[in-house]
Amino acid sequence: MVVDAPARPERAGPGGGAIALLFLGNAAVIFLLWLRATGSAPVNSSADELNQIGRITALLGTYLVLWQLLFMSRIPWLERSLGMETLMGLHRWNGYAALVLLLGHAVTQTMGYASTAKISFVAQLVDFAQHYDGLLAAMVALVLLVAVTVLSIAIVRRHMAYETWYFVHLYAYLAVLLAFGHELATGSDFLGNPVFVWYWWALYIAVGATLLYYRLLAPLRLYARHRFRVERVEREGNKALSLYVGGRDLAAFAFEPGQFAVWRFLDGRRWWEAHPFTLSLPPNGKHLRLTVKKSGDFTTSMSSVRVGTPVLLEGPFGRFTSAAALRDKALLVAGGIGITPLRVLAEDLAEQGLDVRLLYRARRSADVALRSELERLSEEHGVRVDYLLSDRDTGGRRGGDWLRAQNLARLVPDLVEREIYVCGPAGMMDAVRASLRQLEIPYRQIHTEVFRF
Repeated sequence: MVVDAPARPERAGPGGGAIALLFLGNAAVIFLLWLRATGSAPVNSSADELNQIGRITALLGTYLVLWQLLFMSRIPWLERSLGMETLMGLHRWNGYAALVLLLGHAVTQTMGYASTAKISFVAQLVDFAQHYDGLLAAMVALVLLVAVTVLSIAIVRRHMAYETWYFVHLYAYLAVLLAFGHELATGSDFLGNPVFVWYWWALYIAVGATLLYYRLLAPLRLYARHRFRVERVEREGNKALSLYVGGRDLAAFAFEPGQFAVWRFLDGRRWWEAHPFTLSLPPNGKHLRLTVKKSGDFTTSMSSVRVGTPVLLEGPFGRFTSAAALRDKALLVAGGIGITPLRVLAEDLAEQGLDVRLLYRARRSADVALRSELERLSEEHGVRVDYLLSDRDTGGRRGGDWLRAQNLARLVPDLVEREIYVCGPAGMMDAVRASLRQLEIPYRQIHTEVFRF
């Protein structure tokens, strides 16, 4: 049965169409300004052709880099419009496209100048570095962007620490700053073209101001209002713990069950790094809670966070909420610490009158987090909870086996009638999605979220 979506606080962004129009509109303006500046100049040789290609690829590649900064910079209107998973996909492929364009610029422009001067490619690079304002800095910037891209791929594939990912991406900001001077100092399209210069400045200022506000001023403003501080730290099962954060006027800190925030603990050890964690309690006006598993350097150290530590918050973020539920039944599939958004979401859905089933995949009983709260949901709200554990049988099968398509259909016979939310380790989520595809569950019924930036 399909039901009307529940009423929700207004969170609408400008919409994907408006963002696409903004993206393509600015790209068109850049192309037209290039065409007016040097793009319509006569092409009399292969060198001229290479230089033309080099100039337009430089402009468009730099433009994509500016969007790269926006895609993963915690801007609420972008996240509300597209969702975090879409933003991460755009960030990845936009980054590849930007790098290809900028490498194309470097190669074609160097070949074009070398052909005109009748010198080698390497000799032309040396000449650029020695005699062209800002070219050496631009070379360094390109090397940094290549390094950031390569290292980011390695980090993702090898599941390196979040801290490593964070430090690698800081160099992208340095690369943008290094390249900016070169663009205006030696870019032929900008020489004698004040309209293009001012437009280019406007793009940089707009991106810089947006980042400054959402990455620094907005969190400080939120802290000034609520004065978030750690109230207590509690253990939640094996290798998991919860931090309760209090503050002023928390009833005014609006979030939806299933969302997450970016947390920065302002003590001597952790002040420089911010991490995304789900809000693992429904809104209550008294305190906020995040629940984490001790899996990396940062989360392992969380037990040492002292009561009274100030906390900066960014968010809330995410569309992994009951607003997506258009049916009167829901299935929630959790893996490991992925239970945290689903524990809150299960309560929210049940309170709205939905028939809720929760499958919790864990290695063993000791790894189950928030068990007492799940039992309370079962008793008070009728949520059926099945623990799929590796160290014991459930109906003749062990935990992971139940996530295979045939077994999942047996465990939840009315699967096709349910709105499905999945959260957990990447491998488990991929396995569940594959099983749901085999069972021909429509894509629109399956909801996942990436709880990271």
